[in-house]
Amino acid sequence: MYDVLSLTIPFFGVIALGAFSRAIGFFDADMGLKLARFAFYFILPPFLFLSITAAPVEDLFNIGFLIRYEVATIAMLCLTGIASAHLFGFKGIKRGLYGLNAAYPNVGYIGVPLCLMAFGPEAILPLAVILSLDTITLLVCTALFIKADDSGALLASLAHTGKQLIANPLILSAIAGIAFAYSGLPIPDIADRFLSMLAGAAAPAALFALGITLYGSNLRQAKSEIGLLTFLKLVVHPVLVAVLFIAWPGMDPIWVQTAILSAALPIAANVFAMSQYYQSYSEKTAGAIMLTTIIASITTPAVLFLLYRFI
Repeated sequence: MYDVLSLTIPFFGVIALGAFSRAIGFFDADMGLKLARFAFYFILPPFLFLSITAAPVEDLFNIGFLIRYEVATIAMLCLTGIASAHLFGFKGIKRGLYGLNAAYPNVGYIGVPLCLMAFGPEAILPLAVILSLDTITLLVCTALFIKADDSGALLASLAHTGKQLIANPLILSAIAGIAFAYSGLPIPDIADRFLSMLAGAAAPAALFALGITLYGSNLRQAKSEIGLLTFLKLVVHPVLVAVLFIAWPGMDPIWVQTAILSAALPIAANVFAMSQYYQSYSEKTAGAIMLTTIIASITTPAVLFLLYRFI
């Protein structure tokens, strides 16, 4: 257990340090947003690209993994969205965003560095699948939850989703890394050193920015909604993924561990960006992200301990 805590405590400690820096006024919300953009657009993409190009090219696609994980993802989003309609009377985009909160883990900022440190470089391949294909699945499903009066509104929503996917630097870097790996070309020394310098700052910059961004989120509004989301994201989602992988064996243990740990992560900050675009459920989404991140500092080490022990 000590080994697990020695790995996870520094991660959540950097998030707490970011929140503390804002609490004392050293950083403000605007600075946190700029740092988050720097991490998202300039640091994490080189980190992901280099990790993918260093992986065995024959393992880049795993259909069995994709089917297992996406079944869990779609089920989580759809069932949660439908449940929110019955429990809270949600309709349309609010229902879709509630489901997105329950199914979209923070793989980019937390999952990539955490899984690589926990499971080694072999974890980058399942992470690349989750970052790219799972993101596409989640955003498209959310768009389909929109109850449009006409097909044009739905098509407009899907078109916006497509633009978001094309502009997502993590997805683009994953695609570029896969293409470069298949090309068999070596990375020039100058480019490799340049990208490696940026990639080295991936974990601390992303986690510190997350702490600044999350500080001050309102946790008092809609306690029942946010509390249920926290339980669904941190407990139900990883359990559902674990059940699918255990019930359908034959997968590399590293891939199984990465899938379950990814599902156990707190809600991704991208969900808040989606809620702002649709101008719905923004404050409660921010609160849910904050609460799941705090509680994940306890639940994530527990999940990692179980993965080390039983898988």
